[in-house]
Amino acid sequence: MSKQFSAQAQSQALGYLYQVRYALLLLLKTGIEDPEAQISIEYLDDIAFEKDGNPVELIQAKHHVKKASLSDSSTDLWRTLRVWSENLLQGKLQLENVTLTLITTEHASHNTIASKLCPHDSGNRKVNEALDTLVSIAQSSESKANAQAYEAFLRLNQDQKRILLNRVQILDNSPNIIDTRAEIANYLRYTTRPKFLPAVQDRLEGWWFAIVIEHLFAKSPNIIPHRDLQVTLNDIQEQFHEDNLPIDYPDQIKVGEKDAEEDKRIFVEQLRLVRVSMLRVQKAISDFYRASEQRSHWIRDGLLLSKELERYEAHLFDEWERLFAIMQEDLENVDIDLKEESVQERGRSLFNTIQGIKLHVRSRCTEPYIMRGSFHILADRLYVGWHIDFHKRLKSFIA
Repeated sequence: MSKQFSAQAQSQALGYLYQVRYALLLLLKTGIEDPEAQISIEYLDDIAFEKDGNPVELIQAKHHVKKASLSDSSTDLWRTLRVWSENLLQGKLQLENVTLTLITTEHASHNTIASKLCPHDSGNRKVNEALDTLVSIAQSSESKANAQAYEAFLRLNQDQKRILLNRVQILDNSPNIIDTRAEIANYLRYTTRPKFLPAVQDRLEGWWFAIVIEHLFAKSPNIIPHRDLQVTLNDIQEQFHEDNLPIDYPDQIKVGEKDAEEDKRIFVEQLRLVRVSMLRVQKAISDFYRASEQRSHWIRDGLLLSKELERYEAHLFDEWERLFAIMQEDLENVDIDLKEESVQERGRSLFNTIQGIKLHVRSRCTEPYIMRGSFHILADRLYVGWHIDFHKRLKSFIA
């Protein structure tokens, strides 16, 4: 892959990601004044705000890593005008009550076309001058990169050109993809404790990108309402309290029967010792994976201290130890001929009991896979077990 192609691919990827992240920022902003705001992405335009099924603002978002000037022959400017001109010519764009916005990280120098099409509330717009310059460039420029854009714009009659430009506004010096994240954080900090802010934002953006992917995959005019964003943000923030923790892996992991059969980890061997069914082994592997990832996620985000996790595991061990002692007592007088079968049965009973208890790492963090998976993590270390002789039988598995 050539360096030029690689740089181009990188730029395009950043452009798409910028578009998605900037849409989140816009919906957060707009929702403050209009809680009924609705947004779509890559349907009517890069980003579109709609009301009652009709577009009220169509937005083109252009991202550049390096700061540059938005010149009169800028490809970003002319590509945007081409999109809007062609849509107007094809009857896809109705200009009544619609604002057409170009958002760019580039800078519009004084007396350029872009500066004359500044936001409507600026008081410095010079639409007629911008129109004259655009027509002059389109008629005289020999730029091959902009040729199709020039052609589309010139196909509009004079009234269409003027009406189109009256709807256009250009927002230059917009924050880049990194600065946009900081802008989003500014909107979240008023409702989020500072120490939780990065973790809350990560989870909100995770939800947002997933929703946008579904939105794009559907290839339909599905809209994302601000109320969905608000509800999701509230739900995320509810998890960030002193007595709670966020749950990031709520869905079961599918574990194939063959994978479970071939799994030789100690916690799986512990289940085999007491003849737990294959389905339950598969569920256990899922709980182990999810709990391991979740606990690591909490620690990385600074939401759970290692000492707190150690105390939680000590509580789990204490509960297991009490129940294990009861099982030992019950097995003391078992007939020797039935001992192994009885041991397996009592071991399954212990495992069943452990699976049903409720010991939570935080009082409001009650997702069962945390406790179940944590027991499997302890079983994988041979700290706990289900068979009466688990340690003797499995100690050879420890390197």
